[in-house]
Amino acid sequence: MSKLSQPSRRKFLMGLAKTGMLLPFAGQMLGQKALAAGTGAQRVLFMYYPNGVVPYNWRPQQDSGAITTTNELSFGLGPLKDWHNKMIVFKNLNLDVGQGAGAHYNDMRGILTGDNQIGVDGASIDHLIAERLGDEGVLSLGVRTGPKKDIMISKPRGYKTDSRPIPNNDPRDVASKLALRIGPSDGLSDNKKAMYEAILSDFDDLADATLTNTRQTKLDFHSNALIRLRDQAGTKVGECGFNSNVMTDPYYETTQSLTSTEWQMFPHLARAQVDNIVGAFACGLHKVATLQLSKGDENGNLVNYSFDECWQMAQDAVAQGIKPDANSGPVSEMTRWYNEHASHSASHRPGAVPHTAQVRWYHSLLAYTLQQLQARGLLDDTLVVLFSEVGEGAKHGGAAGSVTLAGGAAGVLEMGRVIYCGDGNNDGHRVWGSHQLFGDIARLVGAPDIGGPWSGGVI
Repeated sequence: MSKLSQPSRRKFLMGLAKTGMLLPFAGQMLGQKALAAGTGAQRVLFMYYPNGVVPYNWRPQQDSGAITTTNELSFGLGPLKDWHNKMIVFKNLNLDVGQGAGAHYNDMRGILTGDNQIGVDGASIDHLIAERLGDEGVLSLGVRTGPKKDIMISKPRGYKTDSRPIPNNDPRDVASKLALRIGPSDGLSDNKKAMYEAILSDFDDLADATLTNTRQTKLDFHSNALIRLRDQAGTKVGECGFNSNVMTDPYYETTQSLTSTEWQMFPHLARAQVDNIVGAFACGLHKVATLQLSKGDENGNLVNYSFDECWQMAQDAVAQGIKPDANSGPVSEMTRWYNEHASHSASHRPGAVPHTAQVRWYHSLLAYTLQQLQARGLLDDTLVVLFSEVGEGAKHGGAAGSVTLAGGAAGVLEMGRVIYCGDGNNDGHRVWGSHQLFGDIARLVGAPDIGGPWSGGVI
C-alpha cells in the first residue's frame, strides 16, 4: 500500500469498493484492534440533569416504533432532531430507585444504584461496569453539584450511601490532571499517525462509490476506527482535547446568591466537562464516565437558568405556544431573574415553560456531546444515556421517566426508535424500568451479568 502513488492508491480503493472487496482488505489495514471494536460499545457516559420534565412537552407523540423523520419529536427533544437515527427515546421508563421514590434526594441516591439504601459494599452501575472493563475506573465529573455527599448520583464501593465522594466540579483541574497521564509522542507514533491520515483521505474519496447501505455503514465504522487510531497514535495533550486554560468554578458549593454574570458560566462549564470526558475517551484514559449536572431540589443558589441560551429557549417555547399541558391557557409574561428560573421551582407550576426550556437546554448539551464524539470518531461505539432522578417534575415519582440513549454499539444495537415503557402515571403500571435498561447498557459495553437488580431486556 505504501508503494502506491496517491492517484493509483485511490483508484485501487475505488475498485475494491465497487466490487465489494474493500471490507476484507480494510480489515487487514486496520488490524485486530480496530475490528475488535465491532463487538459492541467500547465506552459509556451517564449524564444526569435535575428535576425531571414536563411530560406533555417532552414525550414524543408516538408510543413506539422507528423515528422516521428529522422533525422535532417534541419541544424538549428538539435539539436532537439531527441525531434522530442515533438515539432511542424511552417513553415513560420507570425509574427504579428503591423505597421512598419521589423524594429528590432518595431518587438521586437511587438512580444509578437501583436502591437508595445500598450498603457500603455496593456500587452504582457506572462503577460496576468500570470494574469489569479494566482498571481505569470511573471519570466522575460534576457541574455545581453542591457539597451534600448524600445526593451524589455515583457511588464507588467502600462508601456509605449518605457519604459519597463529590465529583470533580472544576474543569480546569480535571484537564490538568488528565493531561498528566499523557506521555510524549515519538517519531514512530507520528509516522503511524501520518499513515492513518493518508488512508483516511482515501476513505473520503469513496463517498462517490456506489455501495449498498450495509457496506456504506461498515465503511463508516472502519473510517471511525481509523480516526480513533490516528488520535491515539503519538497522543499529545493538545490532541486529547484537554484545555487547562478553561475557567475554574469557585461556586459549585456556594451558599450565597450569585450575580447574573456568574450564572452565565454554567453552560460553558458544562461543555468544558463534556470536552474533558470526550478527550479522556479519545486518548484511552477511561471507558466509563459520569457527569452530574447540578442537583434535584435546587432553588437557585447554584444554578439559575436565566443564562442567555436557556432564556432564549424559553422565549421560543412561548412563541411556539408551548403550554404546561394540553388544556392550559396562555403563559403569562416571565420575569427573567425570578425564582421560576431555578430548576426546582420551575418544575412546579406556574413554571412549566421555563422548566420545559431547561429540559430542552440539557438535550442541547447532549447534542453537543454527540457532535464532539463524532468529531473524534467515537460516536458509533459510545453509548450516552441522559436521565433525571424523577419523571414528571411537578408530581415527582418515577413513572414518567425521561431517558434518552444516544450514540451506538458498533452496529449491534438498533438506534432511531421510540420504546414504550409504561403509562407515565404513578399507579404501578410499568412495562420497563431503569433496572432493565442499565442492565442492557452493561451488556452492550461488555460487562454482562454484573449482579444486583440489573436484569436487562428493554433493548
